[in-house]
Amino acid sequence: MMIVAKIDGRIVEVKKVADRVGFSDKRGWILICTDFEQQERRKQHFKWIPAETRFEWVREYNFGE
Repeated sequence: MMIVAKIDGRIVEVKKVADRVGFSDKRGWILICTDFEQQERRKQHFKWIPAETRFEWVREYNFGE
């Protein structure tokens, strides 16, 4: 399953949702990949954003079903 979303005019992949992260006392975070169509992703392609961030749309894709 892959979750893809649109934010600020860009298409991103939602990789992970976490209640707590090590770099903040704040709760609720989403890890997105900003360049998910590339095979060799680097650290700079991943970004943690607050969970209250609003997406324009979110879609879930199931492959192989």
